[in-house]
This record gives sequence, structure tokens and C-alpha cells, in this order.
Amino acid sequence: MKISGIICEYNPLHNGHIHHIQQVRQNGADAIVAVMSGNFVQRGDVAVIDKFTRASLAISAGVDLVIELPVTHSLAPAENFALGGVSILSALGIVNEISFGSECGDVELLQEAAKACRMCKTEYRDVMEDFLREGYSYPDVLTRMVDTMYGNDIASVLLEPNNTLAIEYINAMDTLDCYMQPFTVKRKGAGHNSFLAPAPVAPDVNIASATYIRNCFYTGDDCHHVMPPQSWNALNKCEREGKIASIENLERALLYRLRTTSVDELCDIAEVGQGLENRIIKAKNASSLDELLETLRTKRYPLARIRRILLHILLDIKSNDIRSLPPYGRVLAFNDMGRQILKITKGRRTLPFSHSLKELSKAGQRAAHCAYLESKATDIYQLACENIGETALDYKRKTTIATS
Repeated sequence: MKISGIICEYNPLHNGHIHHIQQVRQNGADAIVAVMSGNFVQRGDVAVIDKFTRASLAISAGVDLVIELPVTHSLAPAENFALGGVSILSALGIVNEISFGSECGDVELLQEAAKACRMCKTEYRDVMEDFLREGYSYPDVLTRMVDTMYGNDIASVLLEPNNTLAIEYINAMDTLDCYMQPFTVKRKGAGHNSFLAPAPVAPDVNIASATYIRNCFYTGDDCHHVMPPQSWNALNKCEREGKIASIENLERALLYRLRTTSVDELCDIAEVGQGLENRIIKAKNASSLDELLETLRTKRYPLARIRRILLHILLDIKSNDIRSLPPYGRVLAFNDMGRQILKITKGRRTLPFSHSLKELSKAGQRAAHCAYLESKATDIYQLACENIGETALDYKRKTTIATS
């Protein structure tokens, strides 16, 4: 049996994701395991709808088993995001390949670029750090170095966001010495983070970016034609129930947390470094989230990193939290095939897997800490919804079990 793994956010699930899942099936996958971000996502934001609903939608879209990517890694730089997802898939001991979208659609080219990036970050790390001290952003420095040493053909691959994340997946597989093989699906339709209208890729099939869809939904525009019906219906149901989340609803909590955090405490927070803690402290009197973001963002510190750091402060996620690999696999949803995968892997897993966060928290000190952060993140996520939700949902919500 060929099992393919996908690392995803589905924020929200749209036609592009459906296309990806279909291509994975056409490439011979008998089953698909998705490691999906929880309630906070890699761009430094809250998920538009909660993780339990998104996991259920993933099953309806053709995924067989959904495992949560812990908040320590879902809300992390691309390298740690990828390492977290790949390590969970590897820990099942049965996943044959990792599938991901890319702009170039060429695995060999991505592997060459991944090798070039590894070389720059290891053999030439001192050169990279010199450039960073001069105020250049990390992606800019890496691209310049790859261009100088390996040429424009390789460096140009780094200019596209899905290519960059694909490279991180490949490097994570190398770092963890995984048995899994990479498989890429060429991205179709609108680009990542594009606000442009959907692009037709086939008769009656339009693909837009998740950014476009979220923006449409926040502004009240109709975008049902770029999403599967079940996803569109779920969004509308969440809206009616006041369960659409927005980081703006966390504005006062973020400002409070920043104003009550010391410089010494900031030094331990994930992604804070190179004196950034002093810049953050100087901005603590900002009177709005927008003002805070505009004060802190620079060429060196892009908006996504600043948003992640502010959420790290709110959730108390430390540098060691994102550097450590996930200590368990928390099951969010599965169908009959997913149940079979869980049964087959019982004797092969290298991490504990369970639907119960309470059970997983007993697997050791790191597991207990990770579960504590996850539960707290879910509680705080409820404050980001229009109607504030209840607490302890990580211990109350049931796993989605779909039967054929």
C-alpha cells in the first residue's frame, strides 16, 4: 500500500487543495495522511475557522487521516514548520512519500536548490551571519549567496514561496534521514498570498489563493466558486455562529501581554534575536495592533515574522519549544482507511499517537509541556472569534470519525 503525506493548513480548504489531493491520488497513493496546522498558522495569524472543523473538511476532501501539527511548529519559521511536519509523518513508520505544491513543479530542481541552501547554511554560515548583521533579511541573504555560488537558475527557485517551503520539506527529510520520497504538484491558478481574482485552470474549475478567499469572506464578497461546497458551507455556518476568527480580535490581549513582558523575558521568546527584544520593548506603548506592526516591521524583520513573534509572546512559546521536534502525534480526524493506517502502524511508530490530548500529555515532560501550550493556544483562539468560545475544547471536542 502506497501512503502519501501532506503537510498543510487548509486555511480554508479550497479548489487548489482539492487539485493537489487529486494529483496525489493519480500518482498512485492508496491513502493520504495530512499533518495539519492547528488554530495558529505559519504566516503569523489565527486560522479563519477552528482546527476541528478544518480536519473534518480535509476528510471530506479525500484525506484519510489528519494529525495536528502542534502550535510550537505551526506557528514557526518555515524550517521548523517543515521539520515538525516531516518528523510526525516519519514517526508513523509507514508513509512512503511527502507531497507538496510548488511553482516550478520540478522535484530535481527543488532538490538541487535544497542542496545549495544546505551548503550556504552550514559551510558558509559565517558569511551569512555577516550579511544578516548588516541588516539584510534572511531570505534575501540566502538568495544572494545561492545566486553567487550556484547561478541564477537555482537562485530563482527561491523567489517563489511554495518553492521555498518545498525546499524546507526536502531539507527536513535530509536532516531527519527519512525513508520518504518527495513528490511535487505544480501549483495552478493564483499565486500564494495573491489578492487577485481566481484563475480558471479547467472548465468550471477556478483556483484562488487562500489569502483571496479569506479577504473575500471578511469583506462579504461571494467566493463559493473557488471552494468545494462543504468548505463554503462550513465557513458560512461558522459565520452565523460567530466562530470566524481574526487576529484583530486579539488586539487588546496582545497589547496587554507586550506591556507586561520584560526585556529578559523577551530574550527567551521564539524568533527574538539580534537585539530585536529592545526594538519590541520600545514599541510597547503602541495603542493598536496596526501601529505595533508598522513600528516593528523592517526589511530585516518582515511582517510575518513580527506577527509570529507577537503571538509567541501571547502564547509564551520559547526558542527551545520550536527547536525541539514534536513529542507526539495528535489525531484530529480519520475515516475507515485512516483507522486501518493507525492499526497497521501500532508496532512501527516512534512517537505516541492518540486522539486524546490528556493521554498524550502523560508521555513525558516534553509531551506534557507541548500539550499545555496546545490547550492554552486553543483557549486563546476562542478570544479571536467574534463570539468568544468556551475553554478546554482540546479536552472536550471529539475526533471526527467518518465511515463509508
